[in-house]
Amino acid sequence: MELDFKTVKALSSPTRIKILSRVLEKEYTPTDLSNDIGKSKSTISSHLETLVGSGLVEKDSEEGRKRVVYHPTDKARAIVNEKEKKVKFSIVSSTVTGLVGLGFVGSTLIERPQKGSLQNYAADQGASIMMEGARNAPKATEAASSNPEQVFFFLGLGFLTISISAILYGLLMRALE
Repeated sequence: MELDFKTVKALSSPTRIKILSRVLEKEYTPTDLSNDIGKSKSTISSHLETLVGSGLVEKDSEEGRKRVVYHPTDKARAIVNEKEKKVKFSIVSSTVTGLVGLGFVGSTLIERPQKGSLQNYAADQGASIMMEGARNAPKATEAASSNPEQVFFFLGLGFLTISISAILYGLLMRALE
């Protein structure tokens, strides 16, 4: 769904967003919206005309009756549904990132048996590399002195930080609506 200029302009007003959110729940008359939102009927009518012009809201009036009812269009529903999909994806991706971070941090905190530890493996590899000659000595020293557990620990902390930040941002946006 592509947004055109009229749609973006219609959604630029907090009052129009409130009106649209109410109309998405059920059909409303201008008087009901005025009472619900706390704005004058003329202000609500002006905002409704902008929403109708943008194609987000439709106006239904019965012939012979003065009652006019507004309801959302398919375009408005598509915009809201797309937003909900993005929010759900954001929550799922934040959760997965957090779980990966916990896995990295947890794997470094669990004690490993001495025989199969990463340090022994790195030291054994370092010793075999050193035997290859003086040309490979810098690589052997680097391999023997590196600590992959620290790398995983800090990588895990990074994932957790990203996950928590994304969740807090989502909660803040939901509260501000």
